[in-house]
Amino acid sequence: MSLVLRVVVVSVLLAAAALADTFVMKDGRRIEGKLVRENADTLVVDTSVGQLELKKSELKERIVGRAPREEYEVREKAAKSAEDFFQLGEYAAANKLKTLATKAYTKAIELESQHAGARKALGHVEYKGVWMTPAERDARQAADEEADMLAQGFVRWNGRWVTPEEKSKLEQGLEQRGGKWMSADEAKRFDGLEKAGDAWYPRAESIARQGALAVQRLLGKPLNIVACDQAVLAGDWDPKVLEATGAQLSAARQWFDALYGAAPGPKLFGDRLAEFYLWNRDSAPYKATVEHFAALTHTVTPEWAPVVKERHGFVWIDPYPCSSARVWNRPDEDLVGHCVHHFGHVLVGRFGYDGRLLPAWYDEGFASLTEFKRFERNAVFCRAAATIVGSTGTSAKKSAASFNFDPALFREGEWPQTLRKALEAKAVPSFDRLAQLDIADLELLDIACGMAIVSWLEAQGPGALAKFHAEVRKTQPKAPDRVIQDARARQAQYDAAFTAAAGLNWRDADAAWRAWFIASGGGAAK
Repeated sequence: MSLVLRVVVVSVLLAAAALADTFVMKDGRRIEGKLVRENADTLVVDTSVGQLELKKSELKERIVGRAPREEYEVREKAAKSAEDFFQLGEYAAANKLKTLATKAYTKAIELESQHAGARKALGHVEYKGVWMTPAERDARQAADEEADMLAQGFVRWNGRWVTPEEKSKLEQGLEQRGGKWMSADEAKRFDGLEKAGDAWYPRAESIARQGALAVQRLLGKPLNIVACDQAVLAGDWDPKVLEATGAQLSAARQWFDALYGAAPGPKLFGDRLAEFYLWNRDSAPYKATVEHFAALTHTVTPEWAPVVKERHGFVWIDPYPCSSARVWNRPDEDLVGHCVHHFGHVLVGRFGYDGRLLPAWYDEGFASLTEFKRFERNAVFCRAAATIVGSTGTSAKKSAASFNFDPALFREGEWPQTLRKALEAKAVPSFDRLAQLDIADLELLDIACGMAIVSWLEAQGPGALAKFHAEVRKTQPKAPDRVIQDARARQAQYDAAFTAAAGLNWRDADAAWRAWFIASGGGAAK
């Protein structure tokens, strides 16, 4: 063999020997290196980090030839232009050689600063025809904006651009609303906020909070005060109890709005939130605040406060919704039910309120049903003493219903079963007798009848209760009376109301709700 031929052969062998292999493992690893030796079970490979021993059982594939890194080095030596280095970067990126790709792209823009492909690959952006890093672009934009705003005569104030006149006003603490400059407090009021204590709240909430703060000042000690979308709740209970009660009020309001088609929001309460006061076992705060509340409404008699002090609580709807209740000698959980019951009075009483009160059976029946809907039991029934009713007319005194039952059943939510038995025994007088009762005359069975009739009206379909309510409102007597004493006028009132709701006169409606309740077993009331 000639010397020239031997040189060529040796060169080819050395080139082949320089080529590295790629060992693809079953777990996805790719190892580049030269095979040093092998036996039946293993391969020894020389890599950039030293010799590695690979188990043949873990090897998926051996790719003989130049490794991507080696190929990169070969291509790098041959690269001359910006486009060459860009394509080299693309090769490195395709082969997951991120660092080498960045190196190649960077070299490309060193040779051609505005090379679009390399700039994009490095994450650069174009701004006004020039490629740059995002940080450089942001700085340029900021500088251009500042120059433009200054050229237009604007100046900076607290990180924003304003006119020199605006800056002068702002430095005086003024704010702009509706095209006018005003003080910070005036601006908050323009935004619908009012101040209660040291803080600002939406106006509807602030008004109620101001009432709670007045009670707090009266007692001379701090109260816990929380708010929900329906009421501000205050008292000497843990805030979590107040919040839980507020959640129940909100749920009751959603049911009421759907049932009566009422618009959500505080308009129902006179564009403010209700005030609910919850008192613990110490009755002193409850009693100490009764006269305060009595002075805030014109709807109670002079005898009201002394009597209420000896009760579990009270509720009124005029001039705004207000409830105060103490747990006193009851289980703690009864207080939340009591508040929801009071809220039932508030909802039905304020709906379409025109200064006249609702019939006692309807008012109390709805309030009791509101509580029952939330808890399937009734912690309280409102049965006011005659001395605080204030009626100037005569009432039916007591219900003619006579049916023996355990009153505790009503508390535990078994009024439907009890009423059904009374109806089956024909122990429930006619509706007209119920319609003559004032709040002081109601017995438990009367209240159950009210709950059942409201449930029956609810079952008549959407809008039925609202129609009944509207007709009753039209002909109610002047407060504090609740009952139309003239029999013809009273029966005409209910003829109109039941006809609007169910297409029946009061006698047929009386028969219909009884039949419905017996057939349903009272279950429809839940």
